[in-house]
Amino acid sequence: MHRGNLLTEFNPLLREKGRISLLPFLLTALLFQGCGAAQNPVKKIQGELKGEKEYAIILNDMREQGNFFPSYYHQYRVDVGERKSVRPFVEVDKSYYQKNQPYLGMVLASKTIEGAVSTTPFPNGYQYVGNSQYGRWRDNSSGGSMWEFYGKYMLMSQMMNWAGFGLSRNHYNNYSSFHNVGRPYYGPRQEYGTAGTVTKKQKPDFFKRRMAKKARSQSRFQNKVSQRMGRSKNTFRSRGFSFGK
Repeated sequence: MHRGNLLTEFNPLLREKGRISLLPFLLTALLFQGCGAAQNPVKKIQGELKGEKEYAIILNDMREQGNFFPSYYHQYRVDVGERKSVRPFVEVDKSYYQKNQPYLGMVLASKTIEGAVSTTPFPNGYQYVGNSQYGRWRDNSSGGSMWEFYGKYMLMSQMMNWAGFGLSRNHYNNYSSFHNVGRPYYGPRQEYGTAGTVTKKQKPDFFKRRMAKKARSQSRFQNKVSQRMGRSKNTFRSRGFSFGK
């Protein structure tokens, strides 16, 4: 027997005046919503990169589509040494999307050249600090030290927006303390991640989409309120009431 027939056969509440209610179909839609979504696409990419000496998997972009039954998507940038590639959007589960919502632009998983694997989010670029292949610590006049990338890697510094204040050893030590206990690190001034000031400059398209979605939601809400107000006025008039001037 067909699934829909079974539902209506054993639950008369789902039948309405000889017609099949939409409820079974809504339940089926809810049941199978997100079945096509990858449960943990980052873990899948890690499996592909198992033989690589180092890598970083970055949450490059994310988006929601649809209103009644929204779908959720991630886009990843994969850095393997100096090779960088942006992958197509992939559908993800709602809970996974919400879990990673604070980490736009951040590394979700990485492997260092020493072989250490991490799944604690951190600002992209920190994985290269302390690695003599990419740069060195340089002492400054105040008695501290700042990380300095070698010439061919200076673009990394610009990408991280370190030009204004640099990355001090103290800041890096703070990052290490967070990372060692599995806590996400958003930078010395909370400037990275979805709520970060640097991210807002680097990902304008994401924030434009977010603002547009918010505006559409507000517009739909206002339209519903207007429609209800209109129905209420019509009801009063039909019952013999009138609105004075």
